[in-house]
Amino acid sequence: MEKWVLLYFALFNLKAFAQDTWLGIDCGSATSTTTIGGVWQTDGAFIKTGTNQFVSSDNFQTLALLNTLRAFPMQNKNCYALPARATRYFIRAIFLYGNYDNLLKPPTFDLEIDGNKWMTVVSSSTEILHYEIIYTSTGDTISVCLARTQANQFPFISSLEAWPIFDSNAYIHMNRDLAWLNTYRYNYGANDWILGYPLDTYNRLWEPMAQSGLLNTSADNGTILTTKPYEYPPDSAVLDAMEAQNATDSISLSFGPIKLNSLIYIEAYFTAMSLDEVTETREFGFYVGNKQLATVFTEYGKCTAIWALVQRSSSSLTIELRPTKISTLPPIISAIEVYTASDPLVTTRTSQNDLDGLEVFISTFQQLKGWSGEPCLPTNMAWQWLGCTGSDPPRVTSINLSGYNLSGFLPDFSQMQALENIDLSNNSLGGQIPEFLGNLPYLKTLNLQYNDFSGRIPSSISNNKRITYNIEGNTNLDASHKNKSTTALIIGLSVGLSLVIILILVALTYWLIQKRAHQGQNQATGPESGAPPVAQGSPPKMNSASVSIGASTEQLLRPQPPPSAPMEPSMEEDFEQNSDEDYVPVSDANQIHQSMVPEMDLEELEDIIKQHENNAHDDLSSPKSRS
Repeated sequence: MEKWVLLYFALFNLKAFAQDTWLGIDCGSATSTTTIGGVWQTDGAFIKTGTNQFVSSDNFQTLALLNTLRAFPMQNKNCYALPARATRYFIRAIFLYGNYDNLLKPPTFDLEIDGNKWMTVVSSSTEILHYEIIYTSTGDTISVCLARTQANQFPFISSLEAWPIFDSNAYIHMNRDLAWLNTYRYNYGANDWILGYPLDTYNRLWEPMAQSGLLNTSADNGTILTTKPYEYPPDSAVLDAMEAQNATDSISLSFGPIKLNSLIYIEAYFTAMSLDEVTETREFGFYVGNKQLATVFTEYGKCTAIWALVQRSSSSLTIELRPTKISTLPPIISAIEVYTASDPLVTTRTSQNDLDGLEVFISTFQQLKGWSGEPCLPTNMAWQWLGCTGSDPPRVTSINLSGYNLSGFLPDFSQMQALENIDLSNNSLGGQIPEFLGNLPYLKTLNLQYNDFSGRIPSSISNNKRITYNIEGNTNLDASHKNKSTTALIIGLSVGLSLVIILILVALTYWLIQKRAHQGQNQATGPESGAPPVAQGSPPKMNSASVSIGASTEQLLRPQPPPSAPMEPSMEEDFEQNSDEDYVPVSDANQIHQSMVPEMDLEELEDIIKQHENNAHDDLSSPKSRS
């Protein structure tokens, strides 16, 4: 009677523990589900992306948890944010494709945790896949992400769980700076799976396993384990076992594949199956790779655990149990766990300044609400609209949100100081273009095409020679601030047309002056002057009158500028510097085009020509010219 009372209280406490600290998400379900272990929640509180789906009717499972899933056809990375404390956790993800999309194309994708690759998931049409990891949280959330790695192969997930390892002595020999992937967990000598709560305190899944040539055995009815290791294997796993047929036989256990050159953690469990063994001896060596690591003695009512940490240079692992000379009973084993260490975990996350800037984007625009988790890690799996470089810490160097249908005002993300390229084209962003964009120290390109920006482009951008910007298609922007990509073409055409007009006016003026000079000469030598007429076809004769007329012609060609309308110094200097060249500074092009051509009359043009030739004459008369 006392035994059943103890079991009742143990189950009650387990349910309370699970309810308070265990998190279970029934991915793709529209409603939460209550089980003996606790409440399976819907996705809504943990992720903002994805769609709920059902497996096809041909793949429906008895366990309702497996009949729904969450699929992610849009983003390249989709992350669950699991609440956590700074402690170690078991985390488990389960996948059943179940032909939910009726394409019979189970996808391959990556599973990530806090910016680290956890596993590549190669799904199956019918097989149920589950992956467990022991992971030490460093913050108040754990990010579990599903990342698309191949075109048109979209990640999905059936369920996700997390629960703390409440005893700090459990798996104490595992390095907490690494994540540990459960590779194998076998319940030897059993026929059925152990599916976590309530049978397993740590909610683990134990796969039944038998091996040819070995005998399956179970403990005597009523056997109670009074002593257990800190890993708390379930009684049902320990009290089933398999043993060699003879006392002199060995047990050989093979595991593969194993990740090459990785650390392997092994935890094996043993006990005596019968009270009668107190008069017998069961003793054997525990060997890994032909090297003895421990000697095992089994005791009735006590679960003995043997751990080993080994490095493998091959893709397989072999464990042997070899009887000693004094053993009268054959070797035996109840259960085993094998874990593989992850690659070194990232120790530096994306720069906090960049994280803060990205949070501004996400909180401002509804279209970005689903982006979460580590944006730049793993290094080959940054968010699809970001470019990142470096590792200490990673920095966001580019943002490409072209065509994301963003609307509203652009927020201040000036803390993202490493940005080099920004593309926000083809959206509906409005208001004024922020000044801070031009002050980003490394910004090279800024594309704001086809938005609804208004006002003037900030001088921090328009006067910044380092930044190439494009503002086409913003009809409410000040017209004097053109797209920098077409400014050179517009200025070139304006300057070219202005020069052509000036040359035409000069030629016309010269022709008019020559014509007037010729008429004046005819008047000086004609009948009115009293000189004899010139015979037809005879050349005109030069006299004193013609000399005076020549002086007048010189004055007509090169008149002095009228005192009341002097040329502005800046215009005169520009003209003198560039009158013999085709080059016109871009910054002065609009000034030349707007002020010189429309307002210049014939007298001003003659003044310019006169001044130019006087300057040339002065240059020739200088000491340098005479030398």
